[in-house]
This record gives sequence, structure tokens and C-alpha cells, in this order.
Amino acid sequence: MSELKAYFALAAYPAIVTFVFNWFNAGGRWARENRSFFPPPDLARKTEDSGRRFLLARYALLLLVLRGLAGSSFWQVVPIAPRSGVWVGPVALGIAGGVIMLAVRRLFSLLSPSAASSEMNDYFLHGSTILWISVFLSGGFVEEYWRAFCIVALHQNGYNSVMANLLSAFAFLLAHLSGLPSRIRQGGTLAELIIGLMLGGLFIWSGNLVAPCVASVIYFTVSFFLVRRRFGGLTD
Repeated sequence: MSELKAYFALAAYPAIVTFVFNWFNAGGRWARENRSFFPPPDLARKTEDSGRRFLLARYALLLLVLRGLAGSSFWQVVPIAPRSGVWVGPVALGIAGGVIMLAVRRLFSLLSPSAASSEMNDYFLHGSTILWISVFLSGGFVEEYWRAFCIVALHQNGYNSVMANLLSAFAFLLAHLSGLPSRIRQGGTLAELIIGLMLGGLFIWSGNLVAPCVASVIYFTVSFFLVRRRFGGLTD
């Protein structure tokens, strides 16, 4: 795979979120005019509410971009299932990884006041449960395929596994925080980066998508219900 495709894939996810879905909304216009990522609270809420409706659409667009980059080798570029055909190990690894990521996120909340305060205004508190479960299931595959595609492509172009994982984690961080002012906090931002590194590490370690997909679905789904249980959830 060419180096250009590797860089294009790496930039695709944050670019889609930022320039396709967030650039022209009220928050994006305010950020450009004021050169700040922290709009007033009412505008921040409006921006996040408008962006929530397009979560599934951005996964669909990202998948189309990846399909275009991979061509007819879409299902071969990234190893989807374990080569041995035995799923127990990767699934167990994914469950363990999801639990560890939840523990890491909780640790950040305990150690960082800014991370803890951001949970009180968390994005998960708004929107229907059905929408969020759909997002976690589709994102569990699309995001992890994108991450694995980037790691594989970068590795083929001379990057070692550590650097490839780090670059994909930074891109993941940018994509996840773009358009979400309530989640941009020092502790929360670092936690998001570490979660990205851990998901990439699961793919590198296991050699297939099963473990990171399982871990992603567990982490985000359980986080969603924990936040709603702790602070209460609102449906829009």
C-alpha cells in the first residue's frame, strides 16, 4: 500500500468529522471567528446536539472512504477474524481490554478534577439510548477497521508498530473531540488518547479485529450507562 494512502487514511476520520460535519455548524463558525475551542455553554450544547444526529452518517462516510482506498481487497487488507478460526481467545482478550479501559477512565476521573467535571456535562447524557447503542455497535467495527487500516498501511511504509499506533491514536483523539467542547478537558483528553493507544495495542497484539471491536463496544456501552446512572440521562 502506498505511503500516500496511509496518510490519507490517517487524516480521513478527523477530516470527515471536522470539515464535513462540524465546519459549517454554529460552533464551527464561532470557533473560526473567535479562534477558540470553547464556545459559550448554550452554543456548545447546540453544537453537540446538532452533531449527534449525524454520528451514524459519519461512520458510513468513513467506511466509503476506506472502501475506496482498499478497493477490492477491503476484506483482505485488514485481518478481520482470527486465522486459527478459534474466537474464544480474541473475544476474551477484548472483554479484558474493555474492562481495563473502563478502569483507566475511572482512574482519570478520580485523579483529575477536570476529567471528573467533564463527565457532568458529558455528551452521553443527551440523545436516545437506541441511537447510542447503534453508534457503539457500528463504531465498534468502523472505527477499529479504520485504526487497523492505518496501522497496517503505516507499518507497510516503514513505521514500527509503536509509531503507527501513536499516530492513529492522535487521529482518533482529534476525531473524537472535534465538535465536542464539553469533552475537551486536560484529563479527559489524555484519557481519550490512552484509550486509542490501548485499542490499537489490542489489534497489534491479537492480529485481528475481534479483540479491539469487542473492547470498543464494551468500553463505550458501559461508559454510557455508567454516566447516565450517575448523572441522569436526557433524551432529545
